Amino acid sequence: MNKIIFSLIAISLLSSTGSYYGSTTAPVTLVGGIIKAKHVEQNVKKYKRKDCPVCKGKGWYMSGDGISKVNCGYCEPEQTTTPVQSPSIQKGGSYGGK
Repeated sequence: MNKIIFSLIAISLLSSTGSYYGSTTAPVTLVGGIIKAKHVEQNVKKYKRKDCPVCKGKGWYMSGDGISKVNCGYCEPEQTTTPVQSPSIQKGGSYGGK
């Protein structure tokens, strides 16, 4: 009895699986898009502010419609170093020390 049930299940499974005649374009496109979309870090070199051809050293340029100013993303601002002044420590300050 068990052999008959097993053989009926096996035959039904084998007969129900057939060849697929549909299009495989969508799955292949999806997989190709996922592979292509892998993040690759790129080293983007920006212009120095004074050499920037877009903003010409101003740090901004007019938008395409001419209405607003847009911060320039094509150049790096010049690094200005300001000296850090340490606060002077005074004896006998407001806390009442001697």
